Amino acid sequence: MLNALLEGKATPEEIAQFAKGRAKQKIPELLAALDGHRMSEHHRQLIRYSIEHLVFLEDQLTKIDKEIRRKILEAGFQGAFELLQTIPGVKEDAAAGILAEVGVDMRVFPSDGHLSSWAGVCPGNRRSAGKDKGGRTNGGNRWLRGMLTECAWAAAGKKDCYLKGKFWRLAAEGKKKAIVAVAHNLLRLVYHVLSQGQPYQEKGRPILEERQRQKLIRHHVRALGRLGISAGFVR
Repeated sequence: MLNALLEGKATPEEIAQFAKGRAKQKIPELLAALDGHRMSEHHRQLIRYSIEHLVFLEDQLTKIDKEIRRKILEAGFQGAFELLQTIPGVKEDAAAGILAEVGVDMRVFPSDGHLSSWAGVCPGNRRSAGKDKGGRTNGGNRWLRGMLTECAWAAAGKKDCYLKGKFWRLAAEGKKKAIVAVAHNLLRLVYHVLSQGQPYQEKGRPILEERQRQKLIRHHVRALGRLGISAGFVR
């Protein structure tokens, strides 16, 4: 669409047809915006500068990615790099970032709990009379914690994944808390995958505790209520 605007030859209808994905639903709005636009050669030149800058940045990122892969290979971390990518939600960029922060030798951490605490994804545990009073994570490694959070969101949306089930099982108590729990679980998987030198194997569906089951039921009943559906009609 930008290229067509820059050429200045296509009609608004022709330009709007380049819309893809959700933008197709906004073709009437696109036509209204394109009809009688006041784009001058000055505006076109500014857009060209922006596109050239984006191309430059993409080229630099591609070169940086290649350099990172080369460093991983030179350091002998290729095996660990590939193992990490067997974990749900962990792709190439995240695997490289995790290796940069924790390395490949898990013997420096006495347990997966020590690694989680060091990373800052080990939530506090304040319970009284069987009720969860909440808890905060510590400061930890904010770079690693950020990557794990992104991976956790990806895992939470992955089909037929144990971690997706865990996320939605805890989401009734708050999505933020649930995503921290999944990030914590991911780092534990990182520890065991690197310690054992074995790829991740998908687990079975987790069994809900009765307390968690009741919370999940109440959450969905409230959601149905907001839609005007009485719980009495639910079968």
